[in-house]
Amino acid sequence: MDEASSSAQASPVDARRARWLLVACLIGIFSTTFPSTILTISLRPIALDLGSMPSTIAWVTTAPMLASAVATPVLGRLGDLRGHRRLYLIGLVLAGTFSLFTAAAWNAPTLIAFRTLSQLGAAATVPATFAILFRAFPAAERVRASSLASGTLAGAAVVGVVIGGPLVDLVGWRPIFLVHACIAFLALVFALATLPKDDGVRADGELDVAGAAALAVATLLLTFGVNRLGAWGLSPVPLISLALVPLAVWALVVIERRARSPLLPLRVLSARNTRVVCAATFLLGAGWMGNFVITPLLLLSVLGVSVAVTSLITVPRATFIMLSAPVAGRLGVRYGERRLVVAACAGLSLVLALMAVGAATTSLVVIILALPLSGWALGHAQPGLISAMGHAVEEEDFGVAVSLQQTSNQIGAVVGIGLFTALAADSTTEGPFVVVFLLTAACAAGAALLALRMHDSRSIEPHLPPPVDDGRELLPLQQDQAP
Repeated sequence: MDEASSSAQASPVDARRARWLLVACLIGIFSTTFPSTILTISLRPIALDLGSMPSTIAWVTTAPMLASAVATPVLGRLGDLRGHRRLYLIGLVLAGTFSLFTAAAWNAPTLIAFRTLSQLGAAATVPATFAILFRAFPAAERVRASSLASGTLAGAAVVGVVIGGPLVDLVGWRPIFLVHACIAFLALVFALATLPKDDGVRADGELDVAGAAALAVATLLLTFGVNRLGAWGLSPVPLISLALVPLAVWALVVIERRARSPLLPLRVLSARNTRVVCAATFLLGAGWMGNFVITPLLLLSVLGVSVAVTSLITVPRATFIMLSAPVAGRLGVRYGERRLVVAACAGLSLVLALMAVGAATTSLVVIILALPLSGWALGHAQPGLISAMGHAVEEEDFGVAVSLQQTSNQIGAVVGIGLFTALAADSTTEGPFVVVFLLTAACAAGAALLALRMHDSRSIEPHLPPPVDDGRELLPLQQDQAP
C-alpha cells in the first residue's frame, strides 16, 4: 500500500479519535465549571443552615475565583512541563474529591475551603483542555474546537447561576455536590479511556518556583484589592493591596529575567497576539461579568421582577452562548479569528448599549431581547481569542499561553464585578444602571479595537528551515518547497 492511500485510510480514524477527545474534554470542563456559580443566588439559606452570615458565605464564590486567577498560570506551565493529560486527570480527581468534602462541610470556613480546593482542580482542567485540543486539531480547525470548549465554559458558568437557586430550594445544597462528584468521576473514567498519553517530562522541566510565587502574589494583590474595594470601599486593606501591585509586578519582572527556565518565557510575552489577546480578554471579561452581575439587580430592584422570573429571563443568555459555538467555529475557519473577534466584540458593544436604553426607559421587553443577543455575541468572541492565543506560541507553550488568556479573563471579571457593583449594586433607580451598561459597552468596544491588531492563522507565515548547504553554495529553500 502506498503512502498516500495509507494516509487516506488513517485520516478518518484520526478524525474520529479527535471527536471523541473533544467530547471527553467538553464533558470534563462542564462538570468542573458549573459548580463555580451554582451557589451565588442561594447564600442566605446556606448561611442559615451553617449558622453564619450571607456576607461570610459570599466567599464561597469569591475565594475560588481569586484562587483560580492566582493558580491558573502556574497550572498551565505545569501542564507544559509535566504533561497536560496528567494535569487534566489530577484536576478532575481534585474537583470530584473536594466536592464530596463540600457536601459534608460543617461550617462556613470548611465550606469555603473545600469549594476553593475543588475549584483549583477545576482550574487545572481549563489550560490542559485547550492545550490537548490544540495538539489534536490542525491550526485551521483550532478555532472550531476552541469555540465548542469556550462555549461550554461560558455556558456552564451561566447554567450554574440559573439552576442554582431552584435546585437548592428543591433538594438542598449538599446533594448538588454529591451529584457533581459523581459527574466528575464519570468524566475522569471517560478521559482515562480517551485522552492520548503525554509525550513525557520535558528536558527543561523545572518549574520556576520563585516566578510562580511572584506571579501569584501580584495576581492575588490585584484581584483581592479590586474585589474588596467594591465590598469594603476605600478602606486600608484593599488600598494597600492595590498600592503593592506595582512593586509585585516589578519583582516578577526581575525574577523572570534572571530565571533559567522562566514561568513566563520571553518568547510568549513578546508575541503580539499574546499582548493583544490578553488586553482584549481583560476588557471583555470586565464588561461581560460586570453586565452579568448587574443585570439581575436591575430586574429585581428597578423593574420589580421576582427572583424566579429573573432566573427564567437569564436562561436564553446561557442557551445562546452554547448555541453560538458551532456557528462561531465555522465562521472562524472561513474568515479567520481576527474578523470574528472584531465583529463579535463590536456586536456585543451595541447590544450592551441597547441594554442601557432598556434601563433608561425601564423597558423589560428591551432587556429580554438584548440578553440572548449578548450571549450570542460573547459566544462568537471568546473562541477566536483563545485560538489566536494558540497561534501566537509554539506547541511547547500552549498551556502557559492559554492560562494567561484565562487569567486575563478572570482578572477582568474581578475588576468588572468590583467596579460596577460599587457603582450600582445598592441603587433602586435606573440612572446608575444606565451608566454601568454604557461602561460595559465601552469595554466591549475597546476589546474590538484591540482585536484589530490581532494576527490569525491566515496571516501567520510558515516557519521555513534554514538554507540548505549542498557543499558548494547556500541556496535558500523556496517557499513552495517547504513541507
